[in-house]
Amino acid sequence: MKRRWRVLAIVVAVPVVAYVLAVAYFTFVPSAEDHAHRVPFVPQTWRDRSLDQDPLWPTRLRMVDDLIAQRHLDGLSRAQTESLLGPGDKTGKWADWDLIYWLGPERRGMFRIDSEWLVIRLDASGKVARYRIVGD
Repeated sequence: MKRRWRVLAIVVAVPVVAYVLAVAYFTFVPSAEDHAHRVPFVPQTWRDRSLDQDPLWPTRLRMVDDLIAQRHLDGLSRAQTESLLGPGDKTGKWADWDLIYWLGPERRGMFRIDSEWLVIRLDASGKVARYRIVGD
């Protein structure tokens, strides 16, 4: 009888432990990997994309968090923004935003099949009013 309980405990425990480990892996590894690939925002490097050796971690994707954290875009005119980041990317997505920059494949998730974009909205005076990272 004791042996039967041990077998039952193992049969139940192994899938539960495997599930918990899988959830932990897919929750924490993408965040750690994202953090490990981050680099400081450098305008010239952003514009020429000189860190694009890894297709999963292109230059813009690696720099965008620093760009936003340092608030480099706050209050810039369209000309100043384009001088800093280069011209926006041409896309039919997010037509209600004024400038759009493709960053790279989404950072979180198992398959990374969608993309992340930096979208920027200008106010009536042509200054940056809002910006955020969006996914498609």
